[in-house]
Amino acid sequence: MNLNPLKAKLMAFMQGRYGPDPMYKGLFGLSIGLLVLNMIIGSGVLGFLAMAVIIYSLFRFFSKNRALRAAENQRYLAFMDKARKKWLLTRNRLKFFRTHRYRTCPSCKTPLRLEKKVGAMHVTCPVCKNSFDVTIRF
Repeated sequence: MNLNPLKAKLMAFMQGRYGPDPMYKGLFGLSIGLLVLNMIIGSGVLGFLAMAVIIYSLFRFFSKNRALRAAENQRYLAFMDKARKKWLLTRNRLKFFRTHRYRTCPSCKTPLRLEKKVGAMHVTCPVCKNSFDVTIRF
């Protein structure tokens, strides 16, 4: 059996279509997670939601509107980057709870990791060079 004609037909069909991207992979992972959760809980709503996510991800995969799909993907990547940064900050706050405290710069909103020294201290933000006072109580 020769697969070259089938491969050529598939390549011709996919010509000009958007294809996979990080959002497609994220949606596919979400649908798998929903299906597993549905097997545990047994809710019809979760099964319907998982199928809707699969259909939407396939719609994006086969779409010919490349500009709109790329814009969606950029918004997804920005959202995931923000969520990843929040997760890392929360993890570090828990990890260094005994030795450090985290405060936010009032000017640029950058999180700063400060040594745990009880009392008032003067801090300069390394990003915007703003100086401000911080009080650590415990």
